[in-house]
Amino acid sequence: MSPDELLGKYAGQIVPQRFNVGFVVLSYIVSLIGAGSTLELINRRTGSKGLFNNVLLGGAAVTMGGVAIWSMHFVGNKAVYFGNGEPEIQVGFSPLFTVISFFVPILVLLVAFLAIGTNNAVSWLRVSLGGFLCGSAVCGMHYLGNASIQNYTCTYKLSYVISSAIIAVIASTIALSVFFVFRSIWANVWWKRLLSALLLAGAVSGMHWCAAFGTQYTLVAIEVGAGGMSRDATVIVVICLSLGACLTIAGLAIFTARKRNQSARRAQKITLGAAFFDKEGRILVDTDGLIPSTVVTDSFIQTNDKQPFTISHPYFLWMFQATRSWPGLYSLIDGMKRGVSQKHRRAVQEVSPTKDEQGLLFRGQFCLAAMRLAERLRQELTNIGVLWDEILATGVAADLDLQPNDQPGGPMSAKFRQRMYEKGAALRQQVGKGSLMFLVRRINNERDLERLAMAGYRFAEVEHVSGIIASRMQIKNMGVEAKLHQMANYSHQGMEKSARLRIGFFAIRARVNTSGFDVLVKRTARSALPSISLPISTLESWQRDILKRFEGLSMLAVSEALEATKTSTGRETEFIHHIKSGIKKLRESLRDIITDDAILAPGVVHVPGGPAGMTTPSLTFRIVAPIHSVVNNTEYEYIPLSLFKAHQLVQMEAGQQSFIHNVHREFQSIIGPQPVEEPRPGSADKSILSKLTKKKRLSHRSSEEWDQEQVLEGRSTRRPSSTISSQSSSTADLCHSKERSDRLQPGSMRRKDTPKHLSAPSFGGIMVSREIAVNVEKQKHQVVVSECALEPAVITNEVSASPDIELQAKDQDKIFGIQVASTPIGVHTGNGNHDTYVDVLFRDAVEGQWWKR
Repeated sequence: MSPDELLGKYAGQIVPQRFNVGFVVLSYIVSLIGAGSTLELINRRTGSKGLFNNVLLGGAAVTMGGVAIWSMHFVGNKAVYFGNGEPEIQVGFSPLFTVISFFVPILVLLVAFLAIGTNNAVSWLRVSLGGFLCGSAVCGMHYLGNASIQNYTCTYKLSYVISSAIIAVIASTIALSVFFVFRSIWANVWWKRLLSALLLAGAVSGMHWCAAFGTQYTLVAIEVGAGGMSRDATVIVVICLSLGACLTIAGLAIFTARKRNQSARRAQKITLGAAFFDKEGRILVDTDGLIPSTVVTDSFIQTNDKQPFTISHPYFLWMFQATRSWPGLYSLIDGMKRGVSQKHRRAVQEVSPTKDEQGLLFRGQFCLAAMRLAERLRQELTNIGVLWDEILATGVAADLDLQPNDQPGGPMSAKFRQRMYEKGAALRQQVGKGSLMFLVRRINNERDLERLAMAGYRFAEVEHVSGIIASRMQIKNMGVEAKLHQMANYSHQGMEKSARLRIGFFAIRARVNTSGFDVLVKRTARSALPSISLPISTLESWQRDILKRFEGLSMLAVSEALEATKTSTGRETEFIHHIKSGIKKLRESLRDIITDDAILAPGVVHVPGGPAGMTTPSLTFRIVAPIHSVVNNTEYEYIPLSLFKAHQLVQMEAGQQSFIHNVHREFQSIIGPQPVEEPRPGSADKSILSKLTKKKRLSHRSSEEWDQEQVLEGRSTRRPSSTISSQSSSTADLCHSKERSDRLQPGSMRRKDTPKHLSAPSFGGIMVSREIAVNVEKQKHQVVVSECALEPAVITNEVSASPDIELQAKDQDKIFGIQVASTPIGVHTGNGNHDTYVDVLFRDAVEGQWWKR
């Protein structure tokens, strides 16, 4: 029929319509694609601020409003045929209203998604408001799109209008509720998100077709070519938007798969993770439920002593102290980057680094890994957290993937050689399980929380993500959730807040099939010995006199002696009652028969970490536990003695200052002299280390200036080398030799204050130190001459009382401490280490005699 005939036939009448089933199905698929991509984007939002989150918000609004609603609407209109399918009487759209109908739902959905928010906790009020706005956007777009029809007048049945609106609002609310409930408990696996997308697409399609069945079209005009041209242009736009949504889903899927593969590869390596917790104990994770992490190095190569990388390894102890000394080490980071990069470039010509270089590179790579995490999390290095005192095993054993022509010493690519140089390993070796270390921190600052959200991270309940973390990061340890809760407590635990007298228990146990000792500590606070607090602030002279009667007696004997002690005054009676009560509580807490044999150590030791930098006085019972003894109380556990001492050193200002000096001296061999700068602006670290870095900055000096200063100071002109660095005591000799205890105060067992004229220098100059040790065998005197810049020269006059016990400084990579040997006690040539109460109790326990103070 001609256009005039069609107009005469249908003008002013309701034109009959029929539906194409294929386009009906296609319209639902288009809506499903848009809804699915929308939920994927919303799922990755972590906050309301930041470019990352705003891009996701805008993308979600476009995919929902532009694809799931607008595109579905016009594909659905394509399924409606009028008359006998004549092109002249098919619907034609107004370009202006068509464009308006595209942007209106997007704007409404922006408001809806902002109303829903990004909180982990499901707010039913917010979800209901979001569902109402989403349903309103669907309805509004539908009727606004119908208003763009130029050649028909639409008539709506009220019942269908109301029904379609109810379908849109209720179905949208249900879909969003299901999605956000799953999201809040981290159960939003792909098929659950697909279920939510199906419901949301059903809301859009259900509303559209319900309204379509209740709509009648009255022909008002015929425009030749209007139907075909307009409809084809609309279809092209719909196809482009749908393809964009498909690419979004595909891109997110590829990105997720790549992250999973990356996590699997990292599980075979030594990795550093950031375990950040908020005030509620929730852990920081990315949108996939994983903690932020980065690779330190591909593998750890054991040195001559074959000691694996554990929490007792000197390198780990070095890292443990370094993470608590960031303000004093920050100025080394740039130099470390240059030094490590130079070593890698050398790998093109060299097969592997020397042993000394391996140690420096490994520790330098750890610091650089921490810096990468700080940059990724938009934090200062000084706020990246402290190293947790455990290492988790990850991954499975695998062989290195070598090329067929790669032979040791043979030709290979520079990239492959560089990778092997970092490993420091032979080309044909088996890579064992990986190791995962954690930097832990408690976030209390709202600004830091906002930065983390802007960087694409959010906090989740530990029980919701522990399974994801364990499986994706291939953590082999049992009870990952319990470990994460321990980290949460570790991130804010401190030493005893009271400076009152305590009764402590110092039990050491030799390790099976290895050297060194373990010490019994509190499981929830590994920096503290088992102890009981007494209502006594200070010990007066008469109280010390009473305690001296029981020195050298076992705990059982002390308890019996206290019962038999007769007092003459009320204060003596009260004091003895407190001591008896404290011993009883300690025995009940430990629930171990070996406590009866523990000996009361002489004097009072002073434990660091009290309030306002004070120490906590402690009466201590010490014992060497049988090698196969077990702990009967789950509140306590054994940890390496070297790690326990590291806990004490990081709380001592002198120990921290000495450590920072040693680190600067060590790394001069690969990065040259570096200034020790103040912490970067904005650092929240107000610890004692911030005081150390407020000194005059060290200016950069040339090689000639270095040598000239050495000569002026009477030192050797030889530049620091990696050989010297490898003998650093910053990580080693955590139990010192006997002669060093002469520097302890009688009774307090603390190091004497350094005289003013020998006080520790500021960081404004290059620290140069040297120690000369003379061990005269077969004589009664041991002489130590120290020229260290931090300590005065000390001459000790002690007799070796235990010929079968040796205190020696072994190689850097070995455990430092007391070992059974056939030689007398040796003289340690340390580089500024500090004795703590741990050293005194250790010597007293092992040697079995009182240490002369």
